[in-house]
Amino acid sequence: MSKKSAIILLSGGLDSAVCLWWAKNQGYSRVECMTFEYGSKEEAVLKAVAKKLGLLAKVDNHEFISLEFLADFSRRINSSLAKGSTKELPKLFAEDLDNIARSQESARAVWIPGRNLLFLSIAAAYSETLSDEVDIITGFNLEEGTTFPDNTQEFIDDFIKTASRGILNVKVNVLSPIIGMTKSEIVNFGVKLKVPLGYSNSCYNPKGFDVTNKPIHCAVCESCLRRKRGFKGSSIEDPTKYDNSNN
Repeated sequence: MSKKSAIILLSGGLDSAVCLWWAKNQGYSRVECMTFEYGSKEEAVLKAVAKKLGLLAKVDNHEFISLEFLADFSRRINSSLAKGSTKELPKLFAEDLDNIARSQESARAVWIPGRNLLFLSIAAAYSETLSDEVDIITGFNLEEGTTFPDNTQEFIDDFIKTASRGILNVKVNVLSPIIGMTKSEIVNFGVKLKVPLGYSNSCYNPKGFDVTNKPIHCAVCESCLRRKRGFKGSSIEDPTKYDNSNN
């Protein structure tokens, strides 16, 4: 077993859930999760889903960190993802998903100021409470990386350089095992790892939970559309619960 510890940035989404199960299979001496609350529309569902996934994965510890200042910043720029925003979530069609201009427009609408930069920085600071070497595991992937600059390998590489100067007592690395994967490839990878994919939440505006405690996805936001396409192109039937009123 490795002497290294792992911190998974767990949003409760498909990508971070797969990364959590990947980490569980890597022989880390300790696997912890970190989930952030920052006033988003999906926050209540996000927190419950992340907690459920952490319990199912039997992680060693799960930190839930509230960032009230980030919620305030998000409201100030009127991010459509922020709770109470007057701006509607962007509406895309399936055929828009590979349209870079439309996807970038959507990304700007749901942008949370410095989110991944803050998440990695906090996780790096927390790593000093763990072992001598820590891997911070993210769910950055190919599709989000085309529209979100903070979901790319370049962003990871730059942050590692910064962390080497800003963290004193441990060696911090950041990686994403799905960095070059599409959603369909991520789903297939999750199937191999036996991830309970139906309990993950990808939706920007979920509608609570069904009787089996699976999150109900709105079915129409961009994140839901990408999730649907991912399962459609995968080896398994989509286990996601969708809000039928939007279909």
